[in-house]
Amino acid sequence: MRHLLLAATIALMPHHALAQSEPTADLATITGGMIEGHILPAYGTLVGVADEQARLTQALCDAPSSDTLLAAQASFANLVEAWSAVEFIRFGPARTDNRYERLFFWPDRNGRGLNQVQGVIAAEDETVTSTESLQGKSVALQGFIALDYVLFGTGFESLAEGNTHRCAYAVAIAGAIADTSNDVLADWMGDDGYAALMLNPGPDNALYRSEGEALQEILRSMAAQLQIVHDAKLVRVAGDSPTNARHRRAPFWRSGQSLPSMIANAEAMLSLNEAGSFADLLPEQSQRFAGTARFELGQIASRLQALQDTGADIEMLV
Repeated sequence: MRHLLLAATIALMPHHALAQSEPTADLATITGGMIEGHILPAYGTLVGVADEQARLTQALCDAPSSDTLLAAQASFANLVEAWSAVEFIRFGPARTDNRYERLFFWPDRNGRGLNQVQGVIAAEDETVTSTESLQGKSVALQGFIALDYVLFGTGFESLAEGNTHRCAYAVAIAGAIADTSNDVLADWMGDDGYAALMLNPGPDNALYRSEGEALQEILRSMAAQLQIVHDAKLVRVAGDSPTNARHRRAPFWRSGQSLPSMIANAEAMLSLNEAGSFADLLPEQSQRFAGTARFELGQIASRLQALQDTGADIEMLV
């Protein structure tokens, strides 16, 4: 798996040079395909799933039971999958007002974020029980990792028993995730949105002077995500031997979504590659790079999926 991830990353590297050196390629069409074919629909899915998570979490608080808790937890799996499809987009609207960190504060290398979440639950801090007040607090308290702990961490069973503070905190987090996701998508849209900025480069564009620069932004983010999956989600978790493996370093290990999130990461890279139609639009001599990247990404997704189909989770994987 590590070799596959590195191979896919390396396969993407020529695309960066290509975006600079081969103006004959229809770079604007590739970028437009990626934005319209993956980025905007994936953010739209995230918004819809985040709204559903907020609704089901509120339903849990309104009528606490094992069934409503299971429904909120099941929705979280969909939420992680939706997030993982856009996790690689670390540029643009996701960077405004620390939105990326508000959504995904990870890795939490020293456990400081976890300590904050555990602290407000133990203290029954009322300032985290409304979305508005929560959004003014630490990013570690208001994203996917925080919700993962509230819904699946120590003491989560109390949610089905009427723990009003913990449940109100869960609702506030879900609301914050929904609000932030909506804000990110809104900033991509419209005549003055980020998509338009990427698709209309030029001398008057403050960020992108050419089609190649806009495409490079997306390609760099793809390669960076593969490197993060390799370095942080696999190598750092697996350690140098099975005895040194630390599966709790992986994101979403409590909810059992570590491996599904990596599958969604890989599938998102493949979707983006397909949406850009590299093989059709690049010059013939460069199509082999696109084909290699697509093959390696497909191998990563299929092998991770095969592992999941066997019932493996991140602990078994390492």
